Formats: sequence, C-alpha cells, structure tokens
Amino acid sequence: MRQLRCEKGLRQEDLAGKINVSQQTISRIENGMNSIPADILIHLSKFFRVSADYILKLSDTRVTHECRIEVERRIERGKDFFLAFEKLSRTNQELIACLMRQLGEQQK
Repeated sequence: MRQLRCEKGLRQEDLAGKINVSQQTISRIENGMNSIPADILIHLSKFFRVSADYILKLSDTRVTHECRIEVERRIERGKDFFLAFEKLSRTNQELIACLMRQLGEQQK
C-alpha cells in the first residue's frame, strides 16, 4: 500500500482524507500493525484501481478485471481518432495537439 500511495505522490494524511480514515490507520496498515478491514480494502482498491489481492500481496497483478475492460473500451473509442490522426501531416498533428491542450485547459 505504501508503494501505491507514494506512486501517487500522496502523504499518509492525503490518502487518509481521500478514503475517510485517520492517518494513524494508514500508518498502522502500512507498518503491518493492523490488518486491513474489508471496507477500507474496498476503498483502497477502488482508489488505486488495483485488485484487492494486489494490495494484500496475494497477486502480482495490479490491474483489476474491470479496469482492463475500461481500458479496452477507451482504446476502441480512440482507435478511429488515432488512425485519422496518423494520416495527418506533422504540422496538422501539432495543431490538433495544441487544440486538445487548449480545450483541456478550458474544461478545468
């Protein structure tokens, strides 16, 4: 769990706030002093988008089946865009990339 938290650049306090537990709970779990209650395990699994087995060190597979399906859906939706994008000149690709950045900034 510590590795997942650090990969996201979160302090224990940050993670605790996101899953609605105390910082002490996170610390005790990370240090092996407490087992992970089922409700917290579910929150962690959803937050980090990994399987509960991965958090419990029962599997080396990080990605949940649901996450894989979502990634495959996104790839399928983006495939037509990607194929059209690849046919554009380098200049037009750069224009599209610039437009996408601007649209993303406006959405924030």
